[in-house]
Amino acid sequence: MGPRSAAPALDALHDIGRVLARATDLTKALTSTLLVLRSHLGLANGTVSLFDPVTGEVFVEAAPEMPDAARILGRLRPGQGIVGRVFQTGVAAAVPDLAEEPLFLNATGSWGDTALDRRAFYALPLDDRRATLGVLTAERRWADGPFSFDADLRLLGVVAGMLAARVRLRQLEDPAAHAREDAPPVMPPRERWKGIVGASARWREVLDTVARVAPSRATVLLRGESGTGKEVVARALHDHGPRAERPYVAVNCAALPETLLESELFGHERGAFTGAAQARPGRFELADGGTLFLDEVGELPLAAQVKLLRAIQERQFERIGGRRTITVDVRLVAATNRDLEAAVRAGSFRLDLYHRLQVVELELPPLRERPDDVPLLVRHFLDELAAEHGRTLAFAPDALRRLQALPWPGNVRQLRNVLERLVVSHGAGTVAAEDLAWLAEAHAAGAPAGPAEAEATPAVTERDRVAEALVRAGHVQARAARLLGMTVRQLRYRVRKYGIAVERF
Repeated sequence: MGPRSAAPALDALHDIGRVLARATDLTKALTSTLLVLRSHLGLANGTVSLFDPVTGEVFVEAAPEMPDAARILGRLRPGQGIVGRVFQTGVAAAVPDLAEEPLFLNATGSWGDTALDRRAFYALPLDDRRATLGVLTAERRWADGPFSFDADLRLLGVVAGMLAARVRLRQLEDPAAHAREDAPPVMPPRERWKGIVGASARWREVLDTVARVAPSRATVLLRGESGTGKEVVARALHDHGPRAERPYVAVNCAALPETLLESELFGHERGAFTGAAQARPGRFELADGGTLFLDEVGELPLAAQVKLLRAIQERQFERIGGRRTITVDVRLVAATNRDLEAAVRAGSFRLDLYHRLQVVELELPPLRERPDDVPLLVRHFLDELAAEHGRTLAFAPDALRRLQALPWPGNVRQLRNVLERLVVSHGAGTVAAEDLAWLAEAHAAGAPAGPAEAEATPAVTERDRVAEALVRAGHVQARAARLLGMTVRQLRYRVRKYGIAVERF
């Protein structure tokens, strides 16, 4: 069997050109291109990896033959492995036998035993003459018959050029989301960072990224522990971008029952379900032209994830019970404290949605990693609380040092709750270190920090703390969840887990 004829190659280039010209979604375009290479030319296991300017890594954006869980593992530093080296140098690589290539890392674990199934491997840079944007890879099995390295490389070089042009077009639509990591951010004056308090190195890194990506419409995923300030940062992304004068709409995905979640996001028509007495727009419509913040996005059920994915990709959706397609222009910011990678591997979170949300990823540090910011936060919150309660409270230096030394599992939210309880219970005056003995004891016992926990002991169980929070909150779940530094859904899980009577709510 001789080398393949030129006709399939021409057919492949024709079909790829049509795909890239017509597809509105980049990942779909890349995936379809790889499928054409496989069906027309036998170039299998194709991948397209792109550069993430925030993490500085090259990640797998499209790989139709790779399992979803494996794609998450396909993140490399420039220079690492074959793909990383091709990205760093901009020079294509052709490996006759993948099993004998020491640079091949098989980071995703999806290639199996390359010694038993011999194959050639190609990796080409997506280069638009200005920069290398990513890497195209494909392979050819020896068992499929003779082939020509030169012919494969020439064809894939043309395809890589076509893909580079398509990727660059997407980047021109979202320039800030793909700016080089070392591009100098345009920082607003410190006083303009409304509600954002902190001067530590870790926190300044957060503000640098906010300043860099705020001017774009790129989707941002905020990650970090509960109480680290994700909603405040989401608001800053809106306020310091071109949509600042347009609506900012926030929704907590964990606080809404699953039966109402889709209606809240996308709206419903009159009569769509029992109780739908009139048509109602959803949060996407309300945020049109502005920013939609989805807090606790990791709690979305799979059914809602499918519709959310379409709304992100196509910017279109239908209300529940409606037939009219609604088009919106929404900048999406999402937040989670869940391990989304583990959720993808477990099948509870869609990989394609994960990648859509992860255009720009920003990790918010916990308060224990930024102790230098505690005095600034104390001053800020005490000013707020003085206006709210009409009481002025101050902290002695030794008291501030004690606050800085605490681990703060509930982070900034917990610190504010503690300060509010002190303002209410201590009244005016100055707080000394000895006035905070109960706080250190509560932390040592693993209990929520607050004056009511002064009598807590290490024997206090999580069930006791949940039940006590419900009593203190007047059986209002949202308020009890805030006291515990949890989401409402997390609180409900513990209520079921510990068998706390529902009627107590």
